[in-house]
Amino acid sequence: MKKLLLNPFEKNPETRLFIFGLAVTAIGSYLAYLFNGRYDGVIDLHFTKSVTLAQPFIDNLINIVCLFATLFFVGKLINSKTRIIDIVNPILICRIPFYLLTFSNFRNYISDISVSLLENFNPKAMPSEMNLSPISMIVLGFFAIISILCLIWFVILLYNGFKIATNSKTGMHKLYFALAILVAEIISGILISFLNY
Repeated sequence: MKKLLLNPFEKNPETRLFIFGLAVTAIGSYLAYLFNGRYDGVIDLHFTKSVTLAQPFIDNLINIVCLFATLFFVGKLINSKTRIIDIVNPILICRIPFYLLTFSNFRNYISDISVSLLENFNPKAMPSEMNLSPISMIVLGFFAIISILCLIWFVILLYNGFKIATNSKTGMHKLYFALAILVAEIISGILISFLNY
């Protein structure tokens, strides 16, 4: 079970991973629509008051293309035999944690708490002065912890797939990998903001 959750790339055929990845991308995009989520960056998920059906699908497309461009470039630097499918599959699969995270905004609960927090934000105020109920504060804290765990899961999945695809072994390869994600995050964020669809 641990292998399936953290490194499904060793045991499963690439075609099965690709089909599964496309399916979960479509489902995850639809879930974002249902729960008012925007994937407005490679490692971002934000909730808003309303989302059109097309927005999460376009968000995902931009994020996948940006991540692919940077990781494939780095993969080729590490190993010239790196194949497209071996980079695409981990990118499609690693986004599953973000798709699961959309359920946290059931009935816009996280979105409403976030809006209330921003409206009443005062850097000098104590938590008790922010007009948030104790339950809301606990839920927000729990959501933050779950978000961090999902981000860690995302990185583990992506790295394990990338490592197999490129046969990366050194610390410098890990640095390239991290820089590729950072560059993809910046580019995808700029593109999504610029398009403002």
